[in-house]
Amino acid sequence: MKKLLVFLSIPILVAFGFYIGLELAQLRRPVNSTRMEECLRLYKQYRADTDQEKLAIGLSKISLTPNDFQHIIDKFILYRTQKSSLGQAMKLLKAFRMGYNIEVEKVYSISGMENEPFRLDAEILSVFEKNPQLIKDAFEG
Repeated sequence: MKKLLVFLSIPILVAFGFYIGLELAQLRRPVNSTRMEECLRLYKQYRADTDQEKLAIGLSKISLTPNDFQHIIDKFILYRTQKSSLGQAMKLLKAFRMGYNIEVEKVYSISGMENEPFRLDAEILSVFEKNPQLIKDAFEG
């Protein structure tokens, strides 16, 4: 009876160890969308008052250049207008969060995101996921 218990416990321990190893090995990447949300707030404000100086000050606070800002707003517009692209990109966002490295053909990186080419898209897409009203307000308000 004791030998049977030892014989059964070994595969259970191995399976448990394998499961723990898989959980620890998965690199979950948090995606922080606060900078993209601030971009949308700046865009909404800029559309209301067209004050380039105020926009430049706001961009410098979040470490973005006007060119980066323009590219980010263009990406928001792209995802808003092409719903099929948004659906596919959301699947990529899920894979990115799970730790997969996503190879891209054309990369535009902004300050601080050079090492992860999909990070910019991930942050933009997470705004679509978490705060769609902000996007609506920025472009329609």
